[in-house]
Amino acid sequence: MESLALLVVIILAIALFSGPIALFLTWLPALNRESTSNLVALIRRVFVTFLAVIGSLMSFNLFIASAGFAVILMAIIGSLTAFFAVKREYYPDGFGNKFSGGSDRRNGPSGQH
Repeated sequence: MESLALLVVIILAIALFSGPIALFLTWLPALNRESTSNLVALIRRVFVTFLAVIGSLMSFNLFIASAGFAVILMAIIGSLTAFFAVKREYYPDGFGNKFSGGSDRRNGPSGQH
């Protein structure tokens, strides 16, 4: 029984904490400087992607199991923070003008050559 309880704790911890850890890695100032090497940026991107994928898969399994309100809330928190971590990592300037409805950035004074 202890091993089953340990397995449940591990699954819930992965689902709940992988998204916030990935989001923290995107905000960590030491890893996000312009002066960081490409290797450090690549390692950060791999960790963020790995944590987001694993956390999203665990959260999806918890959604399907529908164990209770608290578990579903943990899965929602993990999934949303993983989504925002991936968004911050791969789209640091936003998604572009498809969703915002604004004009293209290149049409400003510096973009007209």
